[in-house]
Amino acid sequence: MGTTEYSVNLETRDLGTRADVLRRQGRLPLVLYGKGIEPIALAGDALAVSKALKAAGESSLVQVKISGQADRIVLFKEPQYDPRTGAVVHIDLYQVNLKEKIRAEVPLVFVGEAPVIEAAEGVLVTNKDKVEVECLPVDLPHEITVDLSALQNINDEVKVKDLRLPTGVAVLDEPEESLVTVTAKREEEVVEAPVSEEEAVAGVEVTSEKEEKEATEPSEPPAE
Repeated sequence: MGTTEYSVNLETRDLGTRADVLRRQGRLPLVLYGKGIEPIALAGDALAVSKALKAAGESSLVQVKISGQADRIVLFKEPQYDPRTGAVVHIDLYQVNLKEKIRAEVPLVFVGEAPVIEAAEGVLVTNKDKVEVECLPVDLPHEITVDLSALQNINDEVKVKDLRLPTGVAVLDEPEESLVTVTAKREEEVVEAPVSEEEAVAGVEVTSEKEEKEATEPSEPPAE
């Protein structure tokens, strides 16, 4: 978890330039802020920044290189996306103090095979896909793995307290909260095959003929 695993090159930007103009130029607007720090308006190559965001996510430290300034260590925060294209349109950068603990949400990665699922006896239900942790910035994990191999039976589950955490990392979620559980398969309902219009009409005709025939046949005399 070195502080230089991910990095981006940025530059300060003129607040007089509109964000949409920057985006048309292939630039992405960003704002850097932090405890005791005046916010700084920045911009960078949209493709390069989007690539760094995809790799680092919001749970890995990123080294920001700004021309004429000392490098800064940040976390990507609250990326905004274009609802039509899915492209990143803005990102906040939170500058961390390497000597102070931070809180961040870390994604869960499910690994291993659950025997009860392999045996086709149950269904895996994921209740959470990330947890909130507290730690020093250098101890922040990129992701936390959840081992599914312990799920042997229906109703087995992995809880927050079952997570194996790196040294120096504490989870802030409730210990008894379920991350993933196994539920019984629901019995498949018997669904009748659809009847075509021709079959339906034929069925009505056969029924009508039968009723008409029964109505015209003489009834048998009662037994003495």
